[in-house]
Amino acid sequence: MEAAVIKPPIGTHARGGWRTITILGLAMIIGLGFVAGFALPYFTGGEELARYPGREVWLFMHLGGGMIALLVGPGQLWLGQKRRRLEVHRRLGLAYMASVAVSVTAAFYLATHTALGWVFGAGLMGLAIAWVITTGLAFAAVRRGLLHQHQEWMIRSYVVTFGFVFFRIFVGIAQGTGIGTLQEQLAAASWFCWGAPLLVTEAILQGRKIFAR
Repeated sequence: MEAAVIKPPIGTHARGGWRTITILGLAMIIGLGFVAGFALPYFTGGEELARYPGREVWLFMHLGGGMIALLVGPGQLWLGQKRRRLEVHRRLGLAYMASVAVSVTAAFYLATHTALGWVFGAGLMGLAIAWVITTGLAFAAVRRGLLHQHQEWMIRSYVVTFGFVFFRIFVGIAQGTGIGTLQEQLAAASWFCWGAPLLVTEAILQGRKIFAR
């Protein structure tokens, strides 16, 4: 007797597709807003850039690479999830990894040459390490044909990439509630911006498997 094949309910794929489009669309919109409102002002000089004397090139590398990864990520994830235009997907993936490599290199330097204290530097270092691990394992998985693992590690990698945005959100919340000094707020945000989102992401990825039936 042949084993029974369990098919998902009608409309499941459609609902999942719209959910994915909504999430990635929001990520793109928020990413564009972050780039316009917070990242680009550093490239125009002024008060923001003056906070990094002697480290301007490293800052530009960190922000530039992060901006590209932040904006390339949603399209790359969408094409990969839907298995569409795979050649474009591969090219976007290469652009994403290259931009991450540039930004991570600068992050390591900035983490060890910060005036905001060792806690902030350690948080930025942790983000860079998480970025290398998640992106590296995504690449290793696809090289071995492990597409499902590749997709999951790319999701984790983009969550770390979105740490640029989460950092600003956490700092804004801390400032709005008046918790701690500015240096304490920045130090806490340097950890929360990637640690907390990764924990939530992992719970969702594993929970979907546990409660799949």
